[in-house]
Amino acid sequence: MRLIWLTIPALLAVTVAGCADDTVKDAAPATSTTTAAPVTPTVAPAAVEGVRIPLGDTETVVVPADAVMDIKVPAAWGDAVATLRCTVTDSTGRNEDLRSGDQRKRESVEGRDWITLWTFSSSPATEVTVGCKDPQAKISTGDVDYLRVAPRGLMPE
Repeated sequence: MRLIWLTIPALLAVTVAGCADDTVKDAAPATSTTTAAPVTPTVAPAAVEGVRIPLGDTETVVVPADAVMDIKVPAAWGDAVATLRCTVTDSTGRNEDLRSGDQRKRESVEGRDWITLWTFSSSPATEVTVGCKDPQAKISTGDVDYLRVAPRGLMPE
């Protein structure tokens, strides 16, 4: 029984010594109330411009949820864009279907005119590899030697 009486004061001394190093910095209440400013959705400039892909190269593009993607080329490339060969490949190596409309949509980005050459869609939040080549070397790129891949917009639910 005497051993128990000696053990209890020893444990008490160790406990007090261990707590002596604690500081009072945690004395503030654990919960605090703050008011956050309302978040306004903005469109990132990269989302508007899309992913730039140099002609002849490939790049990885992430497809946003419920988005249709457009492959856009500078309007200055003219009728030579008919010779472009573009591919879109998913992570398994499967080629995605490219669709072209009768009417080529024109838009202005950063002071340049762009036309939508191809459109594709893929599973949401997946990565695809996109590339376009000019096998007949008919395109005179001038000062813009890249194409853009950008989301067209969200599909209705």
